[in-house]
Amino acid sequence: MAYEDKTRVLPAGGQAPACDQLREMVSMVVQQTIHAEFERFLGAAPYERTPARRGHRNGSYRRTLKTRVGALVLEVPRDRAGLFRASLFAKYERSEQALVLAMVEMYFHGVSTRKVTAIVEQLCGTTISASEVSALTRKLDATLTSWRERRLSETPYPALLVDAHIEQVRREGHVRATAALWVVGVTPEGYREHLGVWLGASESEASWAQVLKDLTERGLHGVTYVVADNHVGLQAALRRYLPDAVLQRCQVHYLRNALSKISSNALHERIRDGLRDAWGATTVEEASGRFTRIIEELRPDAPRVADWLADTHCETLACYALRRDDVRRKLRSTNAVERHHQEVRRRTRVIRIFPHEASLLRLLTALAIEQNDSWRSRRWLLEPTFSEQEAPVRRSA
Repeated sequence: MAYEDKTRVLPAGGQAPACDQLREMVSMVVQQTIHAEFERFLGAAPYERTPARRGHRNGSYRRTLKTRVGALVLEVPRDRAGLFRASLFAKYERSEQALVLAMVEMYFHGVSTRKVTAIVEQLCGTTISASEVSALTRKLDATLTSWRERRLSETPYPALLVDAHIEQVRREGHVRATAALWVVGVTPEGYREHLGVWLGASESEASWAQVLKDLTERGLHGVTYVVADNHVGLQAALRRYLPDAVLQRCQVHYLRNALSKISSNALHERIRDGLRDAWGATTVEEASGRFTRIIEELRPDAPRVADWLADTHCETLACYALRRDDVRRKLRSTNAVERHHQEVRRRTRVIRIFPHEASLLRLLTALAIEQNDSWRSRRWLLEPTFSEQEAPVRRSA
């Protein structure tokens, strides 16, 4: 099937504005993606005769997709049975709508600037009325709430990665730091999945306890290993709700903690290289021996740091309960969650201060769902990740 090339009349000088050119480029790519998905859905190209065909074409209809480069008017093909749904719309618009909605809410709550208004109009390609915002809120919130409350009982999650980051939210008449609490589960097949996202006034034991209570009530089971920072509230909540799981202190956070205790660049380098060398050992006995050597070498120059390492380094070696090297390397830190945090901050940085917790939770949930869609396409750990032979040894009472 040939698609009509609708040529625009260019302004004087023969050059289209840069924003229009970008929008046309994006529109062309998106349009081709939709047609390719439709051909896969039908199992046949236009006019192709094949036994694999699962339907027939029935014209098309127009649909507008709102993006950061403006509104894209797309031709969506239709099959006779009316079954085809372009996955692009649901996958792309979910987080896009949440971002737009959070920014629009700033406008309606009187905390906006001309810059925010301009960004919203650029994102949407048009202005947005209060009634449109209200309708979008109801539709989006129902979908996101359903995801946060979904059951987790069908699949065990042998390993969890737990971490948090801070956002600024207007609450109780003031701008306050608010903790975004994340838990990523790893399936027996080696896939990652955000199990939810929660907000807390801080990373307190009460906040983390509420997270773990929610996960337990939704059917979380099979957890034998957890990697997390050594935050006091988090550790207390983990011991309360997952008393039998191996607790691995994130090695990346531990390294940052160690370096924060000294100011000498020379000592910085010695500690960094020493810790990395110890964690590179193939057995826990070898790693412990390397730590002993580091501690003794540091004691004359940095006795307090040496004492701290002596008291705490064992918390970073729990990962040796995992018998496979490839599993241990990925489950000795929360880097898998930290990388997602970088993407989250890239999106939240545009807003800076959220008008209320609901708008923050809305955006974080949409981004988590989007990340899960991406993670499903690629196995993180090789199968089988946690067979009976590979499962970590649990802590003794």
